[in-house]
Amino acid sequence: MQEFDLELSFPGAQEVIHFDDSNYHASSTVQRVDFIAEYEAHYLYVEIKDPDIPGAANSAAFLEKLRSGKLVQSLAGKFRDTQFFRAAQGKNDRKVQYIVLLSMRSMEPALLLTKQEELQRAIPIRHADWADDCAASCMILNFEQWKKQFGEQSLRRISEGAT
Repeated sequence: MQEFDLELSFPGAQEVIHFDDSNYHASSTVQRVDFIAEYEAHYLYVEIKDPDIPGAANSAAFLEKLRSGKLVQSLAGKFRDTQFFRAAQGKNDRKVQYIVLLSMRSMEPALLLTKQEELQRAIPIRHADWADDCAASCMILNFEQWKKQFGEQSLRRISEGAT
């Protein structure tokens, strides 16, 4: 699957849907994650943020959005709306893992972890009145962490050629 300058593979997935496709959603205002990979035991929701894309317009604005908390709120909204949409489709029969791929080399690991914790609270992942958590996991991964999780060949920057 391709998202701008990134190519991703989802080893072992039964199906991968480009969920953030205007043709699929028509005029719906539902916020949506970029991809949904369906595995036997779970769904993987993937949102991609790529401020390191060659020729990026305003990386300083992205960093401000990240630091201010606006990005986390947007990511949480995409998860919730996707969950709502999938439940209405009857596709809420498996656990969900939510992964945000944030390809930003300049991001400090401590900030990445802090934003992940903020995202888990903003969704929220669990509530005292819920029988189950709304997601089995919620992670924000950088390029290297993604490759450790899914394999070295699972992600590449197209403009850098073959890996």
